[in-house]
Amino acid sequence: MRWRAFGFAAATIAVLLCTRPARADDDDAPEPEPEAPTSEPAPPSPPEPEPAPPTPPGETAPIPESPQDTPTPPDAKTPLEHLARPPGQPVPVPTPSPVVLGGEPTQPGRAAVPLKWKRRRFSGVDYAILFTGAGLTLAAAIVQPIGENETGPIYFDRRVAKALRAPTLQTRYVFRDASDVGLSLAATWPFFIDALITAWWYRGSRDVAEQMSLLGLETLAVSGAIQGVTNVLVSRERPYGQTCGAGLPGDALDCTGSTHYRSFFSGHSAFSFTSASLICFNHLELELLGKPWDQISCGAAYAVAGATATFRVVANVHYPTDVLTGALLGTAIGWGVPLLHFRQPELATVKTTGGLTMRLVPHGAGAGVVGIF
Repeated sequence: MRWRAFGFAAATIAVLLCTRPARADDDDAPEPEPEAPTSEPAPPSPPEPEPAPPTPPGETAPIPESPQDTPTPPDAKTPLEHLARPPGQPVPVPTPSPVVLGGEPTQPGRAAVPLKWKRRRFSGVDYAILFTGAGLTLAAAIVQPIGENETGPIYFDRRVAKALRAPTLQTRYVFRDASDVGLSLAATWPFFIDALITAWWYRGSRDVAEQMSLLGLETLAVSGAIQGVTNVLVSRERPYGQTCGAGLPGDALDCTGSTHYRSFFSGHSAFSFTSASLICFNHLELELLGKPWDQISCGAAYAVAGATATFRVVANVHYPTDVLTGALLGTAIGWGVPLLHFRQPELATVKTTGGLTMRLVPHGAGAGVVGIF
């Protein structure tokens, strides 16, 4: 399931990159073709007025008639007569012109204020983190767990699991499928709903949508790497492992597959809470929809994540400590990775007419001004 989220995020970024408009200084941009000359003859110029005859000496030159002195024909309309309306006719309402967002006219109903990315942009270091995290996530999904740790329930696991676990095997499979749906919704929300629909279409900023997608993909890659490596190293047996050969057939896929010892910690819980935290951060920091919709979106994202994590316990595939650990680490990663970007704004350069150049440079203790004086 985690690879569906990565695949959709990669598709989102591909759409954003493929639809990037050509810049004005692009050398590969085609030159405009010269307009073909029209074959229609030019309209004849109006005849020049004949010069007035010379005035004899001693006589006064006649004063030319003004437009007000020109008699109006009986059937001609006065300048304001076309504005008159018959009694009872409604006043026509002018149609507003479309609002321009991002250099393109937008349809009525779109937000009038486009977004602008004012923080640190995605860099080479971020790409390195992204590909490293994705590689570790893939490797952890392929490598078998290094041991068979049959650690059973600890702390409050037994009491909580007994209260939440579905009574029948068929019902547990239903909740397992429901948790997969919740993970798919939570993992694709930052890319499809927030980046493509809200930031790009509604707010008119393709650049912000691209940065949001890259940041979201990096955040999920970090979460997937930590969760996958921990699964392989800890190799905790899932709760249903104790029923293999009794409640479950001994040769069932759940009992013989590589997922049998991947209980700690829950990937569904970690991914869902990572996405929920990322959604909250984007809405509260960028104000994608404005109050109260940003707060509602944040609460809905955490509700989906909480339901997804709970369904894993109901389906008897995780202990409560598995999903709680995933929720805590997912929340920390979902807030921590974006904070590293939003703590550092873009470098601002100011030049004066006297040749003075100043640059605001952020650092750990605050900000400093450097330049050539």
